[in-house]
Amino acid sequence: MWAHLKGKFMEISIRELKANPARAIALTRSGQRVQITSHRKVVAELVAPAPVTPPQHELTDEEAIARLMASGFVAEPATRPFKLGKAVVFPPGPDGQTMSDLVIELRGPR
Repeated sequence: MWAHLKGKFMEISIRELKANPARAIALTRSGQRVQITSHRKVVAELVAPAPVTPPQHELTDEEAIARLMASGFVAEPATRPFKLGKAVVFPPGPDGQTMSDLVIELRGPR
């Protein structure tokens, strides 16, 4: 017998599953739980996925952003423009090496 019924579950060995995976999937699709055994001990279980419930209504962009902000995933937009300070320019070192040269040297060969 390919698989045997034990209580509410069908049990199959790993070897049987490798030989005929389509049958195990068909049993799972029909709502049956399939327990996979190794040396007569259950090591895994195949179950049908839980049904996905669709959203009740499509969210508008504003509703989606409000939810994200409420959950903390998105910060509120800035109320005024952000201005950067003046750029810092480092003069070349005593050996004439610029900051760009130093960064390139630290990164190593590419």
